[in-house]
Amino acid sequence: MHRGLLLATGVFVLLIGAVLLVAPQAYFQLYATDYVSGMDFPARRFSPAVLALGAVLILARSLQPGPFLANLCLICALAFLGVAGTGFLAWSQGIARPSILGAAAIEVVIAAHFLWVWHRMRAR
Repeated sequence: MHRGLLLATGVFVLLIGAVLLVAPQAYFQLYATDYVSGMDFPARRFSPAVLALGAVLILARSLQPGPFLANLCLICALAFLGVAGTGFLAWSQGIARPSILGAAAIEVVIAAHFLWVWHRMRAR
């Protein structure tokens, strides 16, 4: 139930972290209405944390259901809802391109899956 979600999300997050590290301008040009080269620095600085999260999710797929894994799923759900919310807010303020809405929709779907897994683990 949780292994595929953790693996797929972990790989997805690793890919985003790699883009932020290697080609942050591609990420910003896809989503931001105004790209400034100075935006690369904070993206590159943040990328190791994103890469680490991806690694944690991939490693967590081998854990047996329990309180830690349930809490990790809840944290991931809240994090993806937060990221989706910031994307929608940026779009509504004209800071982000409409493409951010597609990203936010994917993030809400990922969050919903994590909430479902969390709920199932709590019910055990």
